[in-house]
Amino acid sequence: SSGINAEWPLRPGKINTHISLPIGVKGGSEGCIFTPVQYTVQGSEAEQVSLKFFNGLKLNKKSPNFNDREQLLSNCTDMLSQLNLVLDHVKKVLSGSVVPDKELGRQLMEVVQSVPNLDTDTTTNMLNSHMQDLLAVEYLTYLTRQQLAINARINQVL
Repeated sequence: SSGINAEWPLRPGKINTHISLPIGVKGGSEGCIFTPVQYTVQGSEAEQVSLKFFNGLKLNKKSPNFNDREQLLSNCTDMLSQLNLVLDHVKKVLSGSVVPDKELGRQLMEVVQSVPNLDTDTTTNMLNSHMQDLLAVEYLTYLTRQQLAINARINQVL
């Protein structure tokens, strides 16, 4: 019978997918032929971020660090490296050293057009608003911890 096979070799990130079909002579020797097929790994953005985070922990052999600033810095660094890859590719296409790919060009145009055109003041106001929200949450968290500590001390006295 035919089927789909996936093989995970020892190298991380490399997956081979094949469709198998039986071949052979009836009553004689039989075997299978494997035809490679294309595949895509899909997942939500949240799943991809989580997998990347835990993969980084596995590779670095460090204890998890849930510091928001470091996560933001790491994400910005990754985004900058990806933007540099795209910029290098565009420069190579413009210089003629790489053959242009129409599908990739369409996808790049969709990405560029999806970025909102915000002026500096609007962006600054949005960041300040989010920062104030974050500070309010941190303050409420601190107050809640203090209330729990006071409650625990009162319970010990009683």
